[in-house]
Amino acid sequence: MKKFICILMVALLLVGCQSSQETVQEETSNNTASMDSFDDTYYNIVKFEDSELREDFYLDYGSTSDFTTIGRDLQILSSQYFSTSDYYMSEGQYLKLSLKQEMVKRNNDNSLQPASGTTINDVKDPVMVQNIQEQDFWEKSGDKYTLRGASFAIVIDPRDADNNRLDTQMDDQSILNYGRECSQKLYEIIQSHEDFENLKGLPVLIAIYQATDLTTSTVNGHYVLKTYCNGSYGQSEEVNFETVLFESDRAQEIDATTANEFNIIKTNLKDAATEAAGLVGTARYQNGNIQSMVIEANLNVKTATELMYLSSIIADGVNTRFSADFDIKVLVYSQDDLNAVIIKDSGQDVKSYYLY
Repeated sequence: MKKFICILMVALLLVGCQSSQETVQEETSNNTASMDSFDDTYYNIVKFEDSELREDFYLDYGSTSDFTTIGRDLQILSSQYFSTSDYYMSEGQYLKLSLKQEMVKRNNDNSLQPASGTTINDVKDPVMVQNIQEQDFWEKSGDKYTLRGASFAIVIDPRDADNNRLDTQMDDQSILNYGRECSQKLYEIIQSHEDFENLKGLPVLIAIYQATDLTTSTVNGHYVLKTYCNGSYGQSEEVNFETVLFESDRAQEIDATTANEFNIIKTNLKDAATEAAGLVGTARYQNGNIQSMVIEANLNVKTATELMYLSSIIADGVNTRFSADFDIKVLVYSQDDLNAVIIKDSGQDVKSYYLY
């Protein structure tokens, strides 16, 4: 009888352990944003706990275009594996600040930095990784959300051993090679660290982001590599995302047609203006194809009529000059005040809005 009871207890323990391992992470929340006013490339967002990494991330990137590009482009990459129509997205819930700090320090079991004594592209003991970000993806049933996967961004911004910016930018191939090493190490940490217990075995996308080199630009941060892991570490693929400033030599190189059309709009604005007027554009490219452009128009107007006239000159140019079809937003400033917004969505006519 005692033997039977012991066997029964062992069996119950085994069943209990098996049930625990098969349990998926579930959360309940009524705090969601439908994102219905955005296009279908955006995720519906659910809010659980704030990410512990938010403050550090803001301090690192709040003053550069990386602040939005890291998060938004990670969503775009993730949508290839987690459909925006089937999944909700949340801020990362599992990468804690303490573990992130270990990852960006050198010489510990969870470090993503090169070990002491390493030389990369003639830089001895470089600091390669500056930050890590996480996004989580959930399926919804009623007010219950079930975790189905996650995406991670490893932000690489090569610096010297004292974390000072390099005089000469590290070459792209060295960054790609190190990004592959980092991706594999991060996947191993996700599969073994207790903080990631709920992510073990789930699909994970790991992407490498090359941060803006502030010595040459304020807008050139971009993703360079992605690895989709589903059950095992996957095959790394290079990513061709780029932010391009108009006017610049790079704009002429990557897209001479759009660059010339932009210059015509800019020239027409200057010819129409009584005082100084300027246009600066920032365009997003994927695989060499323009996706969107944000233009800042800086005017010196003295009357509301002058503001409306010059805004209309810009709007007419945006509506008719560009031969490629992409989303365009124009922010019209005068004496540093935002006075008007001009929007042309892909396939649609331009619309102008005056702020008064």
